[in-house]
Amino acid sequence: SERVSNFSDPSEHKEILMKKFLHHVDTELDTVLNAYHLPLFVIGADRLMGHFKQLTKHGDAVTEYIHGNYENASIPELKKILEPHIANWKKAHQKKLIEDVDAAAGQKRLAIGIKDVWHEAMNEKGKLLVVEKNYMYAAQHGHSKDVIYNVTDDKNSFYIKDAVDDIIEAVLEKGGDIDFVEKGLLKKYQHIALIKYY
Repeated sequence: SERVSNFSDPSEHKEILMKKFLHHVDTELDTVLNAYHLPLFVIGADRLMGHFKQLTKHGDAVTEYIHGNYENASIPELKKILEPHIANWKKAHQKKLIEDVDAAAGQKRLAIGIKDVWHEAMNEKGKLLVVEKNYMYAAQHGHSKDVIYNVTDDKNSFYIKDAVDDIIEAVLEKGGDIDFVEKGLLKKYQHIALIKYY
């Protein structure tokens, strides 16, 4: 309630504190955005949002700005506010993934189906693996590490319970990315596709 001696106007002091806070938030976003590949929604009052847009280094990473004063909103209330925005983002994101897969197919940079994807992933060519959620494939090793077959005998010592998990691991180890889409969206690509580096 007391005025700070360096400031003749309390509203000016409040403005400076707000800008410092927003700068701190923007700095912390570096760590969060580098660690997690998730959508970024910014929620706030118009005035606060305007200041954030002016100072942020992460404007390109923002999925959507949601205007409103939610300062006293609880976590469940914020989740409810975000629900439709996240649903829209997921639809748009999956649509973009399918467009990327289609484009890679046109450029002859796409492995299609589990056997082809396995072969390219084991040869370290995986840039982006796109797979339907809950897709699994039991397999056995072929004559070399980059060949698999449908499992015919799960007592076989080379039995692979889920080849998709092994592909995910191989792609991530070599610096590639993984993304999942809803069941049926990759039907024409046999439920799994790998965009290759070359």
